[in-house]
Amino acid sequence: MLSHVISFHRRESQQGISLVIVMIFLVILSVLGVTAIQTSTLSSRVARNEADRNLAFQSAEAALRDGELDARNLKVDLTLCVKGVGGCRAQLNDKQTYFTSACTDGRCAPAVGAAPVWETSSRWKVTGESVPYGTYTGAAQLRLVSQQPRYLLEAFQVDDKSLYRITAVGFGVSSSSQVMMQNVVVVTRQK
Repeated sequence: MLSHVISFHRRESQQGISLVIVMIFLVILSVLGVTAIQTSTLSSRVARNEADRNLAFQSAEAALRDGELDARNLKVDLTLCVKGVGGCRAQLNDKQTYFTSACTDGRCAPAVGAAPVWETSSRWKVTGESVPYGTYTGAAQLRLVSQQPRYLLEAFQVDDKSLYRITAVGFGVSSSSQVMMQNVVVVTRQK
């Protein structure tokens, strides 16, 4: 007869293996936890940056509309500006007379053969030639932005039509969030 030999390990030799298994699980769970926190933080940053870019976009859009009103000599309430009265320009945008290559008061005449005026970064600084939002239209200042949006008007004459290229820069909560937009409008004057 064969006898089965059953061997029992002593209890002292079995106590260490469960500790090793628990430690491995703890390391795995810690790595998963740290990864989840990093992913959540990254997602939060992406969402915050996108919201800031969207604010800069809306700020630039507002400056474009402000530039259109300025080119048409209108105030924010769509009433006609009167020369030098109530925040309107001292010299209105009639006949493109006051547009120069120096971009005085944000009114630019494109120089032949030169780079487009909006490409010069110094024009967009607070002390530059660009016009802050609401200066000539009476529009209320925008909230939440790091600085008010700005625009430039460039005058072109095509046949008997006055064309204005409006270039605007908007800012988000962070000054590093910037959006530049352009639009061309045709302005017809009533005689």
